[in-house]
Amino acid sequence: MNIGICVIAYNRIISLKRVLSSVANGYYDEKVTLIISIDKSECKEVYKFADSFNWKHGEKRIIKHPVNLGLRTHVLKCGDLLNEFDALIVLEDDVSVAPSFYFYARQCVEKFYNDDNVAGISLYGFSYNYHNQMPFHPIQTDSDVYFMQCAQSWGEVWMKHSWFRFKEWYADNNSEFGYLPHLPHTICDWPQSSWLKYHTKYCIENNKYFVYPYVSLSTNNSDPGVHYKNRNTITHAFMLYGYKDKFNLNPQIKYDCFFESELIYDLLGISKNELCIDFYGEKCNRKKKRYWLTMSCLPYKIICSYDLSQRPYEWNIINNIKGNVIFLYDTKECGKTTNRGVHRIINIFKYLYGLYGLKNILKKQLHTMIQKKK
Repeated sequence: MNIGICVIAYNRIISLKRVLSSVANGYYDEKVTLIISIDKSECKEVYKFADSFNWKHGEKRIIKHPVNLGLRTHVLKCGDLLNEFDALIVLEDDVSVAPSFYFYARQCVEKFYNDDNVAGISLYGFSYNYHNQMPFHPIQTDSDVYFMQCAQSWGEVWMKHSWFRFKEWYADNNSEFGYLPHLPHTICDWPQSSWLKYHTKYCIENNKYFVYPYVSLSTNNSDPGVHYKNRNTITHAFMLYGYKDKFNLNPQIKYDCFFESELIYDLLGISKNELCIDFYGEKCNRKKKRYWLTMSCLPYKIICSYDLSQRPYEWNIINNIKGNVIFLYDTKECGKTTNRGVHRIINIFKYLYGLYGLKNILKKQLHTMIQKKK
């Protein structure tokens, strides 16, 4: 497989230095072509550094666009490089990669290249749900990867055939779109400069998935730029350290675009057409399905309810741990609204965010401040 690396740059010299440094420090056992694609700007330092950067692992090319394309057009244009490569590792300049990223990317390409259900490969591994910033912990198996119906821009791999299928769809679906019942509101709110919302919409509407690692091979440094005005550390991922040249690529778990586990359909024995899985509370059953799994207190008949005593939350359903936190409703039948007590809400927050830990940290900080004043 002929796999290239494309670094996308604009006017952030510090960001460009950091991403190229992390790429240069990666492990390679073959020659790899590095392309640095620079959108037009007045930052001469970016051009100078790209020209002088020493790439020891193969050919280096620099693309200097004569006019400013804007982020969306620039990124999509980089996909045209797949006319000469089988796959392309795409890194915007605010990304850093783990040393073993290339081995992971190559093995994923070899495994999923001819899988029509796979739209791409993510280097980035989520630890939070970007729709509402709630913690996200995919259920573990013996595989190093799982499937998710979210495209990725914080370190990703595009493969020739799957990318051109997306581009064919994009040619007829590139207009702005508003709120739709099957789409997370988050992506509908992304600006016109976002190319990612179209790739994600494509995955959702065509039932395609990205391959995701349990342990991240990239991180987003959240540098101020087109989409970030200030640094947001929530995007900083826990990356794989050290050398790893063999990955177990046997994904058994799928998550949808709302970060909801598709394992739940099988666990509850209810079809996708009839069940709204809404643990994170972002779907709100907008598609009016009969059964609704949620932590919300609603005036419907409760079929069964579960606790939050095991992590991730799927284990409470797997082990049938009864409780008063997660409810499975039949929306065709009325029922008494469940308890909305403050104690229940506090316990949910403790489960999600570890408030006991926060309490101890605050106590320790207060004790330190008192000691310093003595």
